[in-house]
Amino acid sequence: MKKIYLSLLLLATFILISLTTLCGQAFEGSINLVRETVYDTTHIAIFVKNAMVRVDERDTKHRLVGSHIVDIEKEEVFALSFNKQLYAKLAVNSPCKRNPSLTISKTPNHKQINGKTCYQWRVRDEQMNTEVAYWMYEGEFDFFAKLLSLLRRTEYSLSVLSTIPGVEGYLPMLAEERTLLRKEKLKVRVVSIEQNTPSKGLFTIPSNFKSANRPT
Repeated sequence: MKKIYLSLLLLATFILISLTTLCGQAFEGSINLVRETVYDTTHIAIFVKNAMVRVDERDTKHRLVGSHIVDIEKEEVFALSFNKQLYAKLAVNSPCKRNPSLTISKTPNHKQINGKTCYQWRVRDEQMNTEVAYWMYEGEFDFFAKLLSLLRRTEYSLSVLSTIPGVEGYLPMLAEERTLLRKEKLKVRVVSIEQNTPSKGLFTIPSNFKSANRPT
């Protein structure tokens, strides 16, 4: 009986250690998003492997428009043009500073999105005549805020997200940008999250691509 008890205790300890290790792992896999405006729809695929991230953007007809390869640790960003078979290393500016005109409210409101419990964060900017509602899911997504900070997305709703305190580890399952009069301007939503092991080739610049940074 004592041996059985010790065996069960060891098994329980092993399971707890395994679960703790798994929960502490950073996200690795792919995230698919859709960006919608009144004018067009863009499909975005994010692939994550260790400190490497690749972002592919496709148009309404799912044609590849462009890609970015980002090294989070080295803070390096490369833009790829598949039509011209060119790549360019982009300049990375200093981190964004929080806009003093922002009013941030992390509300207790929550809802299920794709089976995930998400909490509503609201960001209001009087100067920009904009309010963004984020539905945030907490997980091992530390890379996401760093990625946005490096890419400096042109969309206001995503660029401001990296400046919000305590955003590390969160992923916005839905971001809705509106004017202060509630007119919708932009919506970005997560379609799927898949934990897998992306190929190393995704994060490598094709050998036939030429550098656009070379002097002519």
